Amino acid sequence: MENLRKTTSLEAIILQYYLPASQGALAITLIAITILSLLPIDNIRGIDLTFWKLPVAADKIAHFFAFLVIAGLIDAFCYQDSFNVKKATIAALYGIWIESLQSLTDYRHPSFWDIVANCIGICIYWILIPMWKRIPILRLRWEFKER
Repeated sequence: MENLRKTTSLEAIILQYYLPASQGALAITLIAITILSLLPIDNIRGIDLTFWKLPVAADKIAHFFAFLVIAGLIDAFCYQDSFNVKKATIAALYGIWIESLQSLTDYRHPSFWDIVANCIGICIYWILIPMWKRIPILRLRWEFKER
């Protein structure tokens, strides 16, 4: 019973601060992903990161999950409308923008397959919306109504 109260009170707090929380989460995520996407990945301050280059699938999986989250955050930020082609396009264009920024560096290279992984993450978010609506904290995105 106490866990139920904690969940309810946590949901009430999230609903109370929904707009600044969704804005902040989206901004922090986009800034972090932009910075991480433009850092050299071979070696950061003596930490060997070459393992990122070995399994190509690991990079694509990271892109998939990053854009699954980005799609959800864009959907949460623009809560007035259901997830639609416009929101999906904005997320996809962000991914294309990141890849184009990487082409401006001499240590990162754009990848068509990264864009494909991004788009798959966006589509899977869209497909799983009925499931997201059942998860206690995530369902608040559909319950929030601006006062």
